[in-house]
Amino acid sequence: MDSHHLDIIGLAWSRELGLPDDALTTRRQGRRAIRIDDEADSIRFVRLGEASALVGPRWAIDRADVHTPAELTEPAILLALTQDRSGRCVGPMTLSFGTEYQEPVPDRPLVSYQRDHVRQVEAACPPDDVAEAQLDSRERQFTILDETERPMSSAGYTEFQGFLADIGVLTAPVFRRRGLGAQITGIATDDALDSGLIAQYRSPRNNLAARTLATHVGYRELGTYAEVTISRSTL
Repeated sequence: MDSHHLDIIGLAWSRELGLPDDALTTRRQGRRAIRIDDEADSIRFVRLGEASALVGPRWAIDRADVHTPAELTEPAILLALTQDRSGRCVGPMTLSFGTEYQEPVPDRPLVSYQRDHVRQVEAACPPDDVAEAQLDSRERQFTILDETERPMSSAGYTEFQGFLADIGVLTAPVFRRRGLGAQITGIATDDALDSGLIAQYRSPRNNLAARTLATHVGYRELGTYAEVTISRSTL
């Protein structure tokens, strides 16, 4: 992954956080960008390489000033910023990115683009897995079917700030550990690259299976994202 790709990723996340376009690019390595939003009901932190950014109310920005970027990826530290308020932490999520096409396979699986097949995979999975993958909201969806056209594994992506394809993947429990998740993620990745997008995969940092899947497909871990939602009644 070259510096051009890195700057595109940084540009997308800068815009996502309402920051100047160069806030998270390679020129900003070692610096922390901040945006004060006193109306926000969340604290958002992202680290890409050695650049980082923090968005939230002024009191949270001030409290975070004494912490390193590495510390701000820790849930306990982020929650401590809201010590006198009610906070709930989302993440940290490892941010992985893919820019390379998959190696051709001799026997391409049967792939469906029907939303109903995605819903069948979701119906077979635990609610927490469904919530993490967020496939129902993805603009592009793909599902591997078996020889009887039974849905086994789905992936999909949503365009993220016009530059990235934010990918989610879900495999029905009975079909797991067969490499289907990596296979369908690769199919979604190739489609995203065809559309001129860089593929992005977010996985909970403590979910080694998800992170291994991303690595297997050729993604590179480049950053971390975490967010603390604050109860509006305590603002």
